[in-house]
Amino acid sequence: MIFPVFQSVLDSTALGAEVARRYGLAGPIRCRLISRGMNDIYEVRSGAQRFALKVARAGKCSDAEYSYEQALVVHLARAGFVVPAPQQLKPGELFFTLEAPEGPRQVVLMRWLDGVPCNSSMTLNDAHRLGTYLARMHEASMGFSYPIHRSPNSEAKTRERLPMLLEMVGDDRETSLLLRRAAEAAYARIEAIDPSSAGRGAIHGDFQYANIMTMADGGMAVFDFSDCGEDFFARDLATFFWRADFDGVGDKLNGPFVAGYESVRLLSPAERAALPLFRAARHLLITASFAHYVNRVGPIPGFDGNLRYYLSMIRLYCAQAGLI
Repeated sequence: MIFPVFQSVLDSTALGAEVARRYGLAGPIRCRLISRGMNDIYEVRSGAQRFALKVARAGKCSDAEYSYEQALVVHLARAGFVVPAPQQLKPGELFFTLEAPEGPRQVVLMRWLDGVPCNSSMTLNDAHRLGTYLARMHEASMGFSYPIHRSPNSEAKTRERLPMLLEMVGDDRETSLLLRRAAEAAYARIEAIDPSSAGRGAIHGDFQYANIMTMADGGMAVFDFSDCGEDFFARDLATFFWRADFDGVGDKLNGPFVAGYESVRLLSPAERAALPLFRAARHLLITASFAHYVNRVGPIPGFDGNLRYYLSMIRLYCAQAGLI
């Protein structure tokens, strides 16, 4: 009997050989793990060629849903966006799946993005540019259609993961009740949004500045579409808010970011009104997710049992959204 495994580490040498065989890469092949987390990222070199290889965690999504992600990335690449475009195995195949001890894991060989990730020290002009970039991406995604439906399922994930956060809260009954009440209120209010009044389409799902790069030519690139799917465009803006809030620069960057966005695509009154709601929902989701993944990838930096900072942001933004 094989003991249960949450997330294994695939052997880089064997993985490199498998990738070379499937993609017809010439040797010698170098494959090395460069990032371990929700997905595992490897650098693959074949002669002068350089690629990124992403190995999804087991249970993240079905092969059909994973094909949606790759098709969206291809659509954006064709629209002129710098993204980690998947390399084609053969017509219609953009990834393959391996059986790991914990279950099937999708593997995709992608374009290498040689840039510098953005961070909280960005200027107001940088934030404005990111807003403009996201609006352009949303406009481009309006032309994307795919036979497979995929949703980020954010509220469902919050409900699923909240028990792990409540367990960490322990005997603090007041906080437990607040978290339950806020999560249910957010779910009900988001479900009640009229889709005809707020833009929807294929969203990135995790548009925070750590997932955007500045390239050598000064242009921008976006990566990590693991949480993409059909949803309200406003949710992508709220994801940027969350990261800026977390780093203590929300008051500085969020305004220019929205201004940049609206220089390309105006928010409807319903979208603008929903931004505080999606912002609060994002804080709930991420905090519950960190609690959920502690036993998969270990404690997140700053999330090692001291929840005060996270809970203070939940209280603040849920209060601003009228959830508590």
